Amino acid sequence: MYVDSHVHFWKPSRIDYGWLKPENVLLYRDYLPEQLFTELNAYGVKQLVAVQAAVSAEEAAFLLELAKTWPVISGVSGGLDPFAGLFYEQLESLKANSRFTGIRLNGSAFRSERSEIDQNKLRSALVALMQADLTLDLLVQPADLADVASYLEELPQLKTVVNHLGCPNIREQQMEPWRTDMKRLSSLPGVAVKLSGMITMAGGFHPERIRPYIDQLLEIFGSGRLLFGSDWPVALQAGGYRDVINLFEAVLPDNLAEGEKGMIRAGNASRFYRLLI
Repeated sequence: MYVDSHVHFWKPSRIDYGWLKPENVLLYRDYLPEQLFTELNAYGVKQLVAVQAAVSAEEAAFLLELAKTWPVISGVSGGLDPFAGLFYEQLESLKANSRFTGIRLNGSAFRSERSEIDQNKLRSALVALMQADLTLDLLVQPADLADVASYLEELPQLKTVVNHLGCPNIREQQMEPWRTDMKRLSSLPGVAVKLSGMITMAGGFHPERIRPYIDQLLEIFGSGRLLFGSDWPVALQAGGYRDVINLFEAVLPDNLAEGEKGMIRAGNASRFYRLLI
């Protein structure tokens, strides 16, 4: 059984995605639950977390509306701007829905060159998330990790999930500064890591490129703080859903106990996102 902790659904006609351009013929089209449902059943995916693809409360509401029709969407990680005046009003409105699990922020929000006013706004937003028992998703590059750690060390219990392994440079097999800063984050009990985005970062089904990073994450975080995520449909640029599942299974060490694999496949996501059954 799997819980897929990282799936996107979108409709370009909603026009708030920004990054999604017509030139990307593969991705610039509707991707909705009905297109994935057969594969979810085929691989025993019982629940999933729909993750924002736009920084807007309207997109979060769109994903929550999808969850009404598709209960396999057990959680929604929305996109809100912590520097916007409406942040707290929007957060209050969204958290009234039991399937709203929290928000995702980009690493640029944490960069040290931000003004003191912005830094204080971000700190206040993170406190609000923790007080509401919501989860912070992070889309970060290795260069962002030290700045992220400096904020999270002030709130070590804040449930935080680093997306896509923290985006190490897998193609060039670089470990630093990624490993050092991920180890720093691992000292915080609230931080977990998604094993997601791997097939795209590796440029296809290349488990040999991924294994060194998984070995490091298992050593640093242990099996209790790693989560499976597909990153569908972004992953389609490098392989299908079957390829994503097969790659995930291929990079888990053979000597990892079946119970530990089960936690990474499903149990940890249920715990970090408080998913509805």
